[in-house]
Amino acid sequence: MSIEYLETEYQKIEYLCNLLIERATGGFGDDNEYKILRSELLQNKALSQYLPNWLKTNRNLDSFWGFIKPKFGTYAERRTFVTNEFLKILDFLEFGTGIQPSQINGTEQKQTLKGTIMSKNKVFIVHGHDNETKQEVARFIDRLGLETIILHEKASSGMTIIEKIEHYSDESDFTIVLYTPCDKGRKSTETKTSANYRARQNVVFEHGYLMAKLGRQNVCALVKGEIETSNDISGVVYVSLDLAGAWKIDLSKELKACGYTINSII
Repeated sequence: MSIEYLETEYQKIEYLCNLLIERATGGFGDDNEYKILRSELLQNKALSQYLPNWLKTNRNLDSFWGFIKPKFGTYAERRTFVTNEFLKILDFLEFGTGIQPSQINGTEQKQTLKGTIMSKNKVFIVHGHDNETKQEVARFIDRLGLETIILHEKASSGMTIIEKIEHYSDESDFTIVLYTPCDKGRKSTETKTSANYRARQNVVFEHGYLMAKLGRQNVCALVKGEIETSNDISGVVYVSLDLAGAWKIDLSKELKACGYTINSII
């Protein structure tokens, strides 16, 4: 079947799923068809929020292969993963059924798409060399009843750093980026100017990547001390890591705005 004969949203998602399975199990699929269907479905506001997050970052089948290959070692595992990622929305579109609301790890699940459930309880943390600040923020997230994802604590399973970021950030809807004074820098021509404190380069890179992936409103940068921040990004949330702890209130507000249910910090 050619995509020009696909009439319903169910048929389009099912066809896209089959293209992904074909690529995940050693085939190649039609990359042009994948791009057309992916673009159309992601532009559908009624459906896009219920599609897998990794679909938004894998713009072609080769990119998807780079994502799925290190994630699972066998064709069967890859086929099962892709099928399960689309199962809920396909069941809803065909039968109007979904999962009933429940509680997972004490975090309220939100009922959406007439029964399909999205649970928010994980927060991704990007950090530099300041272990004390990282632990302080992680403990605060724990107190809110949420789970932190810290990259170096997760198994690599043969993945590169960027593949680990892609993999584990799929599990989270919100990211905290820690801008701590780990490096110093200045313009090469400013030989008489003192170097300014900066965050690690990996922190700045991951900040930009995760804003593109999750949306600027779902990424919060916590800034410690007098430190350079990017001045070419509008709409970025920067929160000062003040000694009085007001940052905890600001961060809690951002998490609530993203749809998280949190414990009281009082």
